Amino acid sequence: MLFQPYELKGIHLKNRIVMPPMTRSRADTGEVATALMAEYYAQRASAGLIITEGTQISRQGQGYAWTPGIYTKEQIAGWKKVTAAVHANNGKIFAQLWHVGRVSHISLQANGQAPVSPSAIVAEGVKVFLAKDGGDASSGIGEMVQHSIPRELTVVEIHQIIEDYANAARNAVEAGFDGVELHGANGYLIEQFLDSQTNHRKDEYGGTLENRLRFLKEVTTAVADAIGPDKVGVRQAPLTTLMGAMDDHPEETYIAAAKILDALDISYIHIAEADWDNAPVMSLSFKEAYRQEFKGTLIYSGKYTAQRAEEALENGWADLIAFGRSFIANPDLPDRLKYNLPLNEPKREKFFGGGAEGYTDYPFYTDIFEPAALGHLQLKNRIAMAPMTRARNEDGVPKAFNVHYYAERSGAGLIITEGTAISATSKGVLHVPGLYTQEQVLGWQPVTEAVHADRARIFTQLWHVGRVSHTSNQPGGQDPVGASDIQAANSNAWGYDENGKEGFVTCSRPRALSADEVKDVVKDFAGAARNAISAGFDGVELHGANGYLIEQFLNPYTNDRGDIYGGSIENRSRFLLESIDACIDAIGADKVSIRLTPYGGLHEMPQYEEIEATYEYLAKELSAKNIAYIHIMDQQSRGSFALPDGFLERFRNWYNGVIILAGGMDKKKAEELINQGTIDIAAFGEPFISNPDLVDRLKNNCPLTQPTREFHYGLTMQGYLNWPHYQK
Repeated sequence: MLFQPYELKGIHLKNRIVMPPMTRSRADTGEVATALMAEYYAQRASAGLIITEGTQISRQGQGYAWTPGIYTKEQIAGWKKVTAAVHANNGKIFAQLWHVGRVSHISLQANGQAPVSPSAIVAEGVKVFLAKDGGDASSGIGEMVQHSIPRELTVVEIHQIIEDYANAARNAVEAGFDGVELHGANGYLIEQFLDSQTNHRKDEYGGTLENRLRFLKEVTTAVADAIGPDKVGVRQAPLTTLMGAMDDHPEETYIAAAKILDALDISYIHIAEADWDNAPVMSLSFKEAYRQEFKGTLIYSGKYTAQRAEEALENGWADLIAFGRSFIANPDLPDRLKYNLPLNEPKREKFFGGGAEGYTDYPFYTDIFEPAALGHLQLKNRIAMAPMTRARNEDGVPKAFNVHYYAERSGAGLIITEGTAISATSKGVLHVPGLYTQEQVLGWQPVTEAVHADRARIFTQLWHVGRVSHTSNQPGGQDPVGASDIQAANSNAWGYDENGKEGFVTCSRPRALSADEVKDVVKDFAGAARNAISAGFDGVELHGANGYLIEQFLNPYTNDRGDIYGGSIENRSRFLLESIDACIDAIGADKVSIRLTPYGGLHEMPQYEEIEATYEYLAKELSAKNIAYIHIMDQQSRGSFALPDGFLERFRNWYNGVIILAGGMDKKKAEELINQGTIDIAAFGEPFISNPDLVDRLKNNCPLTQPTREFHYGLTMQGYLNWPHYQK
């Protein structure tokens, strides 16, 4: 029933899910609703009904910093942006009209006056949120202080407040709201009149139950007369003790209130159940009594799950269910509830005040199998095939078996090819393909055509291994090159040993590139990028990871240069950034990307003190260049260092483009990281080797075939083309 439409006194709701009022304290100067607030509510318009945060009906009604009002022309104009945004997303929205009564502070009141209440009773320990040092909402800097001593309202003042409610309701309709909810709960003014322990008056507004109900009745009547009873709801909290409000006989009091509201024929009563640990629980008989005495719609809120909500609806004592904090962190909550999707957790420290963080930056749920944008490209899903060296091309030219290999795996939204040599001197593994001759370009063309025929996209990884090489990999048996002449003595290349046998060999001692030679390598990257586009690739990924040449320049333990390419973070990053710029100039920024391993450790890349500062610098520099993506590798799955806790989240703040993550990836991890907004695309490596139909297997939760590592490299087709598709 929860996801079925519902008619609320002539207002069509697309489901029975309500977003209840929650104070967020983000109004602008003059308590005016902002464009940011419009975005926030519009994001959550999939709710059947939105009820806004408490909105004060007058300056006197305010109890917290930066809460919005609805009593000035400027405030009406601000709210019009909100209602228009919600209605544009096919949503319905009521404004909650709010007078806090005694729960305020003299600093929020005109001329520093005392707050008002039915009786001059202080709620000890009840605090209000105030701006600190005069800061505005965007600062989010505030403090909780004891509310000020209230004074008792006169009867004349009570009548004025009733008129303020009516005027606020008219303003709400003018602002485009579908209706209003009177805040009669949580210890604020209406409840202060209602509850016996906060109302000690001796006149017609206090004493007997009938008198204590009078203010609620007169306010509701005035608002219903102003805008029509079909547009009016009331929120109540029969058993909560918030803000020091308590009643000696809550069931008697609130059932009597329900009878009054039923006679006024208003749209709904919204019942807030106590939701803290060990809170009093509304009995079933209490709820059934509400249903018997109030014939309109009943909304319940308070720690509801989808299952509890369905039970409440099926049992008949609720018509709509409100979900509070779940809506803060999950703008698409109805879909998440409907499809049993994981929920984001809200950031409690961002509840009140501040900007977009913890407000409009919570991600919508993303199905990793649904299409996604990568710059100007459309990917058919958010799964990438990560680059993996396969060493099958004896002459460096792709062949028909490469076409078959990549075409079989084109269920991926994005394929990133194995590392592809940018020059004859860039290799560290025998039999890898290249992109520095015309023959190689022609060899790659059938590969890209086959992948595109299946609507997949394909980037090639441009690779210079630097010192991770052997003389047998180099033309004429010359020494490999590096940022400096520091050998990776405990690392292996794939070459020929002294007996001419192919296999792992210890990396040779490199020589340091001269500054002019560095410029030549930059040109090689750009030339290979041009060749990639000629071969039909959608873009290129520079291999700046795994201890290869670009990372050798970044790491101070492998770069002891004294020129412009060594020393400071900026100098050590220069080669990477110059290579990126050269490729951008050659083929355009939207076709250029890079792979990084900030905490890699492979091929003897020691950790160093400035790792985080280095990659923060790079992330910000690359962000400004608007490249296609950054591909981060977590090397923990390969027995090396893991990314530190929180690093990906920090990197996301530094870099505003697309982020791909590889390393120990599985379906659960991919869905969690993408839906947390930490990454955009999940890259799978070895699972793609032995599961050419990996995307279908992940989608249908089929078992995966495990790869045979002994056949990762080599000229044989075993372990390359002989992997089966899943058969039920």
